[in-house]
Amino acid sequence: MSYTVNYLPDKNIVAVIMKGRLNFKIAEQYSKEAIKLAHKNECTKFLINHTETLLSGTIDKIHTEGEELQQFGFKSTDQIAVILPNLGEDSNLVEPVNKNIRWSELKYFNSANIQEAFKWLI
Repeated sequence: MSYTVNYLPDKNIVAVIMKGRLNFKIAEQYSKEAIKLAHKNECTKFLINHTETLLSGTIDKIHTEGEELQQFGFKSTDQIAVILPNLGEDSNLVEPVNKNIRWSELKYFNSANIQEAFKWLI
């Protein structure tokens, strides 16, 4: 497991790149680091790249559900783009089913469409 958290000043986005196996604790750790960096730079936009994440099971194991993100510290004013290697059977995740007004704005993108994710965030 490894990840990087960087601030992209030209886009005013905090980018997280995850590699390897992912669990709840790791997702919480990089999320808190990303939020801290975002607050330091007055940023509310995040790109979480799971292109190189080893997924065991379904996509719900990447810990990007609204309740989890809220637990990690994300706010309703935050905008989060999640990049997945292949939406495949989980293509219904493009739009969250149950939207709570206290949750962050979240959208999933296929790794072939990373530029669309940046456009959406900007």
